[in-house]
Amino acid sequence: MLIPPLWLVKTATLPARRTVTRKPAPATRQEKEQTEALSGKHLTIDAYGITPERLRDSRSIFNLLDDLPGMLGMRKLTTPQIAFCQSPDRQGHWGISGFVMIYESHIALHTWPENGYVSMDVYSCKDFDDKKVVQLLKDHWGATRMNTHVIRRN
Repeated sequence: MLIPPLWLVKTATLPARRTVTRKPAPATRQEKEQTEALSGKHLTIDAYGITPERLRDSRSIFNLLDDLPGMLGMRKLTTPQIAFCQSPDRQGHWGISGFVMIYESHIALHTWPENGYVSMDVYSCKDFDDKKVVQLLKDHWGATRMNTHVIRRN
């Protein structure tokens, strides 16, 4: 007996989808305040001109992800996670990706040692001093140039 793939069986048993269009009610002052309280700040950093040795130093990267939340008045939810990432199509090209989940959201980074480059994100529903973060990271990495963007999310 031929058994159909599981995804096909599940798809066949799903009810028909209904689309309901509703006109949003005007936001009250209280709803606006609640939405603003839940908004997040997303800082993106592209840093250049970093020595390859600095970008390969997994201990330093772990320590950065471990210490940065406390420096910003945030709380770690997890231990930082570090992964060595090898390029599948370019022999010898690899970098480190790291992530720490914080109660307020997350901090992530990806290094490209052969390019002297790191990409970072600091995202938090708690407000933070983005200029302080940029200066801390510039000092940590020894970057010669940084591009930063702050995005308000809500």
